[in-house]
Amino acid sequence: MNLKQLEYFIAVAELLSFTKAAKKCYISQTAITLQIQSLEKRLGVSLFIRDKHHVELTAAGKVYLNEARAILIRAEEAAKLARTASEGVTGELSVGFIRGYEQSRFSETLRTFREAYPNISLHLIRDNMSALYHHLEDNSCDIVLNLSLAAQGYENMTHRFLKRFPLMAVLYPGHPLSGHNHLSYQDLAQEDFIIMQPHGRATDEAEEVLLCYNRGGFIPHIISRDREVQTVLLEVSAGFGIAILPEYAVRYYYNARNLIILPLLRSDGTPEEVDFEIIWKTENSNPSIEKLLDWLETHENTE
Repeated sequence: MNLKQLEYFIAVAELLSFTKAAKKCYISQTAITLQIQSLEKRLGVSLFIRDKHHVELTAAGKVYLNEARAILIRAEEAAKLARTASEGVTGELSVGFIRGYEQSRFSETLRTFREAYPNISLHLIRDNMSALYHHLEDNSCDIVLNLSLAAQGYENMTHRFLKRFPLMAVLYPGHPLSGHNHLSYQDLAQEDFIIMQPHGRATDEAEEVLLCYNRGGFIPHIISRDREVQTVLLEVSAGFGIAILPEYAVRYYYNARNLIILPLLRSDGTPEEVDFEIIWKTENSNPSIEKLLDWLETHENTE
């Protein structure tokens, strides 16, 4: 069995004609017949019922058609990966990402990148918004995926917009606002907030504080701080307070019985969103950065 035999078999199966299939494959009818016969002999089954005026697939042929198509697709994918690997793209890349982004489809993007570039070794760093910029400054990160809120004050950085994420209000069941279809920042001005704030980070650097102040015009009343999304959501579900998180951090919790997740809307009815970007140090000459940039822009924007 070889890939050409599979191509010939698929052509006959789709056209139900050895003559038309031979013409499509640019070989003689005798040659394509011999190739199909060789394939049938190797498989030990008949793939076609045929006479002078009629060709149709046997039951075995119908099953084998689906598998043959899948084999050809997979063979082409394998060839692409092999060609990519043969280009000699090698190196190491340290990738930072904001806490909570692990809940997105980021893992799938990284998996496919590693398949396409098996000789690039990836090292991952998960941290808060401002710390990621420090990782870039001290060269412990080559590239980071981060919210755009703390870009000011950091020089010699190149920023590339990736996408926007809706902002969601997370409430506990029975909260007075839990029956709404959506909320605004102004609706939350008097609420108790639980925020993601690792130890040692100033309150005015917290993403939630910046968002509340910039979008709603108030400083939130913070009753609890934690570094992990899961703990924040646990405290919300226990009734400690509410949280505001990007959609990527809560996408797997919409059906949770102990959480109410509502979109935040502006006064004109459009979604409150937060920009997400890719950042790297302008002087960083790591050639693998461009490979990952292209991959992120293609795959992180595909839902």
